[in-house]
Amino acid sequence: MIKGAQNDKIDDNGLHITVDGESKVLAVDNIIVCAGQNSQRELQASLEGNNVKVTLIGGADFAAELDAKRAIKQGTMVAAAI
Repeated sequence: MIKGAQNDKIDDNGLHITVDGESKVLAVDNIIVCAGQNSQRELQASLEGNNVKVTLIGGADFAAELDAKRAIKQGTMVAAAI
C-alpha cells in the first residue's frame, strides 16, 4: 500500500503509478485494487478482453451492500489461491 498513489495503468512492465508528481513502475506479478465504493466493471471488461484473469470481491463485486467481513474473507481466499 502506498499512500497517495494514483494508479495510471497496468501493462507487461507492471503497475504504473504516480506519487507526489513522480512516475514509478512497480514490477509486480499480481495486483489487487481496493478503492472506492462503486462497482467498477469497466476495468474488469478491459482486462478480461486481454485474457487477464479477474476476480471481483467486496464492493467491486457488489457495492449496494458493503460488508467488510465478506470483503476481507473474499480477499483472503483470493490471496491464498494466488
